[in-house]
Amino acid sequence: MPTGAVERSTPLVLHVDDDKSTLIMAESVLKNAGYSVVHASNGVDAIARFEESAPDIVIMDAVMPEMDGFHAIAAIRERQGGEHVPILMTTGLDDLDSITRAYERGATDFLTKPINFFVLPHRLQYMLRSSATAGALRASQSKLDSAQRIARMGHWEWLPERDEVAFSRGFVRTMQLPANDSRMQWQEFLDRVADADRAGLAEAAAEALEHGKTWSIEFNTQPVLEGGPRTIRLEAESHLDQNGVCTRMLGTVQDITERLSAQAQIHNLAYYDIVTGLPNRACLLRSLGEALDRASREHTRFAVLFLDLDHFKQVNDTLGHDAGDALLQQVAERINHVLRDSDVLSKSEESSEHHTVARLGGDEFVVLLGSIRRPEDSARVAQRIAATLREPFCISESEVRISTTIGISVFPADGQDADTLLKHADIAMYHAKERGRDGYQFYSRGIHDLALDRLTLERDLKYAINNDELTLVFQPKIDLATGRVSGCEALVRWEHPERGDISPVEFIPLAEDTGLIVPLGQWVLRAACEQMQQWHFSGYADFSVSVNCSAVQCTRGDMAREIEAALVSSGLDASFLEIELTESLLMKDISAGIASIERMKELGVQVSIDDFGTGFSSLSYLKSLPADKLKIDRHFITDLASDVGDAAIVGAVTRLSHDLGLTVVAEGVETEEQLAVLRRLQCDEAQGYLIGRPLGAEEFIDLLGEMGSDKRVASPSGDWHDQAA
Repeated sequence: MPTGAVERSTPLVLHVDDDKSTLIMAESVLKNAGYSVVHASNGVDAIARFEESAPDIVIMDAVMPEMDGFHAIAAIRERQGGEHVPILMTTGLDDLDSITRAYERGATDFLTKPINFFVLPHRLQYMLRSSATAGALRASQSKLDSAQRIARMGHWEWLPERDEVAFSRGFVRTMQLPANDSRMQWQEFLDRVADADRAGLAEAAAEALEHGKTWSIEFNTQPVLEGGPRTIRLEAESHLDQNGVCTRMLGTVQDITERLSAQAQIHNLAYYDIVTGLPNRACLLRSLGEALDRASREHTRFAVLFLDLDHFKQVNDTLGHDAGDALLQQVAERINHVLRDSDVLSKSEESSEHHTVARLGGDEFVVLLGSIRRPEDSARVAQRIAATLREPFCISESEVRISTTIGISVFPADGQDADTLLKHADIAMYHAKERGRDGYQFYSRGIHDLALDRLTLERDLKYAINNDELTLVFQPKIDLATGRVSGCEALVRWEHPERGDISPVEFIPLAEDTGLIVPLGQWVLRAACEQMQQWHFSGYADFSVSVNCSAVQCTRGDMAREIEAALVSSGLDASFLEIELTESLLMKDISAGIASIERMKELGVQVSIDDFGTGFSSLSYLKSLPADKLKIDRHFITDLASDVGDAAIVGAVTRLSHDLGLTVVAEGVETEEQLAVLRRLQCDEAQGYLIGRPLGAEEFIDLLGEMGSDKRVASPSGDWHDQAA
């Protein structure tokens, strides 16, 4: 409202005209109609009267001295309160240009002279009523705009026929558009949507348009100079014509960025520790529930490690609580780093997302290992955590040393629910403290002893590999056509200084679980090449040595490089080395398997496919493998003499292999009958207890010496298996 405006009982008219008679006649009529009137004789005077009296309506003559009505109207429109006051322009000018000019300057309506004074009050009444309606609409719009601004909302309308979107000021603010925008093409709107969300929004809108339904979606906007992307919730409903066709779509947009951020903060406060950022007890219990469901469904194990920091109170008392918080943060980082280490858990534990590190409060932490293969996997993690926390911390420029005591419970042996597993892990931790701190203890004594035994065996195996305490034995293979020794397979043996001979059935799986199979395989490969080279120096060079390569060696190491290193260090000719790869390993990734064999073949070694027939192989891939030999698994040899089916399979595999240029080796041969069938089926080579048990290096040389110059192998019956047999 203009300056000086007051509430009044009758409308006030500012009448501007340089003709006094017109002013007098109009005033008489207007007062009789219930209006109050003030006069001005020109544009300059009109502006002054407007500022003084703040009229409800203005009657403005067009042609006046000093300042005409056109300029006076424009000036009033620029004054406070003059933006929306109704102005009636009166003039004797009746040309179209003057009328157009009047409206352009801001006139509300136009009246030509001479004035019909009888009609004038009614004309003003109509204009005031229209002004009041417009004012109410503006007030309503202002309230709506304020509400939308507070709610960070806006509304929009999409006209599919024109592919045009019209929108409110709230929409402009919400979508961070230029302030003067009020409409755009639909594609322009989509271009404001983040790249990752644009296709989903367009698809949802198209579906709603086609089916005429209400819809909603959340999306991110493109980042703008004033700030980053915003998260928007869009809701809309379709308006259909009588034929059910969507003719327009009305909707709202709301900026929910802060709301989502607040929800995330609330979630973090509810489920995460403020000091370390780790999950808290509530979040841990939820993860434990998921682990229980998964383990019960899949019949697997998981473990709970309860950690208590030793001597933490001394840090708080000495350096203060801020230093204590900094220490807790570094402890959390180190524990998480241990779980991210791929060497900590058994190689079967690929799902690191199932593991959780939580802080319960104070100096107590819990580690949930969501999937373990054996209980000793959790002991291995406990050892690594204890070791990393023994390393000094730098807190407030001071070196701080602590340790941790850990209790372990294992599902399902130590509990069937979350509370029980946590309680038993806590009890185990206190037992470990009673034994002297800085260690770990399983809740179950039996599990603890078993895990400790396997960890001790793991440590001893690592020592044996590093200090050459292992030995090789060699099992001979013969050429079935000549009876000659065609090769031998190198097999590793371990005689423990305290436990005596430990079966490969026990220590090979342990090596595969712990990753020791890689250095173990390297040792076997190197030792076999060195032994073969020694035999060459002794004059035995008519056979080759084969070394079995485990799946872990292939997937975690570089077999071609390891083979090359063993050949170079021993000086052995590559043609005397044979690498055995299991069929199941090759079938996991046939392309990678072919590439691996090709790299080995480039070195000049022979490659054999071991355990053929047990790996669900595809014969279509067999022709693609650049291998030299194929070893038929002992499963098909055991009943070979009595089972027609096994004989048919072995015969078919032998014929197919020969057609592909492969040598066929039968393993697990233990009877004369099996040997006879194999010779009849034209199998090339045989290996097994009938041929010879694994022998030490010197015994193997003695065996070759006993055979004489033709180097043939005698059967248990004393007959020679030579070419004439």
